[in-house]
Amino acid sequence: MPQYELNLRDYLRIFHKRKFIIILTFLTVTIGTIIYLSMQPSIYQASATVKILEHKTIAGLLTEWIVYTPADLMESQTNIIKGFPIMKKVALRMGLIDDRMPVSKLRGIVAGLQGRINTETIKRTNIIRITTTATNAKEAMDLANTVAQVYVEENLLEKTKQARRARQFIAEQLSQLENRLSDAEERLRKFGDEVEDIRLSEPIQKKLVDLEFELAAFLQKYTDKHPQVKQLKEQIKNLEAQLAGFSGQELEYARLLREVEVNKKLYSMLKEKLEETRITEAQKVGDVSMVDPAVMPGASRGAPKKMGILIGGMMGLVLGIGFAFLFETMDTSIGTIEDVENLVKLPVLGVVPSIPGEIEEKKDIFTKFKRKILPVRRSDAEEIYIRLIVHHKPRAPVAEAYRNIRTNLKLGPAQKTFLVTSAGPREGKTTILINLGLTVAQKGVKTLLVSSDLRRPTVAKTFGIEKEPGLNEIVTGTVDIEDALKNISDIMLGDMQLDEIMKEPGIENIWILPSGHVPHNPAEILESPELSGLVEELKKRFDVIFFDSPPILPVTDASLLASKVDGVILCYEIGRTARGALLRAKIQLESVNAKILGVILNHITPQTEIMTPYPYYYRYKYKYEEEEAKSGKKREIEEGQEELKDEV
Repeated sequence: MPQYELNLRDYLRIFHKRKFIIILTFLTVTIGTIIYLSMQPSIYQASATVKILEHKTIAGLLTEWIVYTPADLMESQTNIIKGFPIMKKVALRMGLIDDRMPVSKLRGIVAGLQGRINTETIKRTNIIRITTTATNAKEAMDLANTVAQVYVEENLLEKTKQARRARQFIAEQLSQLENRLSDAEERLRKFGDEVEDIRLSEPIQKKLVDLEFELAAFLQKYTDKHPQVKQLKEQIKNLEAQLAGFSGQELEYARLLREVEVNKKLYSMLKEKLEETRITEAQKVGDVSMVDPAVMPGASRGAPKKMGILIGGMMGLVLGIGFAFLFETMDTSIGTIEDVENLVKLPVLGVVPSIPGEIEEKKDIFTKFKRKILPVRRSDAEEIYIRLIVHHKPRAPVAEAYRNIRTNLKLGPAQKTFLVTSAGPREGKTTILINLGLTVAQKGVKTLLVSSDLRRPTVAKTFGIEKEPGLNEIVTGTVDIEDALKNISDIMLGDMQLDEIMKEPGIENIWILPSGHVPHNPAEILESPELSGLVEELKKRFDVIFFDSPPILPVTDASLLASKVDGVILCYEIGRTARGALLRAKIQLESVNAKILGVILNHITPQTEIMTPYPYYYRYKYKYEEEEAKSGKKREIEEGQEELKDEV
């Protein structure tokens, strides 16, 4: 089965039809966002900056060049600042935790601090910016400064620890070397006393001493696998091979002498290093220093709130559109004239626009909006005004809509009795009946309105006349037709004001047959043979007759009346009754051989898609009304001036 694809007009129709849902959702989400953000505490930001000093020696640069590492010093430091050790000391210094606090709670507080701190490297510099957030300006400033101070102190403490460890290590090595040197000197002294006239090659001996000293120095830094260490060992091995020809005593003496010289030089070097580490430990100069301390922030961050409101409004709009399409999908009513005609295979006789009238014009915008979102029942005066809208405002667009329906009915001798009904209740059938009757009467046609809705009669009440005697009494034979029929005289004696009656011509051609006493068995009254005779009699007296009736589906009254008239008019209000109900009403009328003339679509807003083919009509009518009103005022002024001249 081919599916209908939505086009741009369909989307616009849905937006117009569901605009109040979209607006309500948008306002609800936006206002909710504003309230939520207003309840959130103000956020303040403060920033402090620290500088990293990277001291490098030539040996360190060579080592860094030989042994490549991908680590970034500045990036590492930004993570160290937010690390657990520094954050824990910050929390301790600010009094947020203590040593007796449980570990789980302590970690939670530290994690909260980490979430309030952001560290970043300023591009092309060795400076790190520490940014903190807090609900209080002073708290944000204190937190930023505390983090920077703790980081500087921790860096200095770490450097001091390294210097202390280096000093302790050198002192231990120096002590061991001193013992070895003493032993070597003692053995050399004893050996020299025992052996005399020991001759060695002085250059070889001196070279061996220098090489062994250099080897010992390299072994302090590198392992045996280092290329320079291997090279020194190879040179020492070659020189020792040259000394192989000497006697054993000469070799032993040379070895002892060489050991003493090497230990002396190592001792001297370590002594110098020990003094350097002591100076480094005592000077207390770190690699990190504070550049700019944090200052008190002047104002809270306003941009996130504005952005939050904007995002909330956009979400509200998207949700509103989504709800509009959801309600449109769930709506089982009919949306366009083509849908009505394709579904029930009946022509659309006309479209009656929504009637705002003067009852809405005097209300404020909030009341109108409330009526759209939460429809309320109108008062009796408002209902009567709407049922007589054609009489009160004959030049309004709604009056032209009824005249269009009058033209489409093709009134004539063969078609003069009509039943106005609907599938369900409160679809405006009585309003359409009365206004359509007034439209026909304004043409000079003798028109009768029969209040044949014996369950909830409202025609007589609309014209301010009594409902008894009426149709029920005529059918039961208690009164004559002449006694039940009401005309302009009865209306003038009723509840309607004289100025309202004489406001526009046409009402003098209206005749009314009230319902009479509401019976206990309305269906039996409408099914009686006397009613058929009454209809024939009324057709002789009047040019056009409109019969009111209850809805088709709830009760059988409309089905009983439908076979007694020349044509049936179905009223349908879009959005109130499901399309299946309208189709079922048509089938039920056809089952009693009723002649269905067509469908009238009621309560349609001109902005919806169903009216878009005729926008020029409303613009022309409104313009026509304005010009007519202006010309009427002009005529009144001219007449007043003529009267004034006559009096003079």
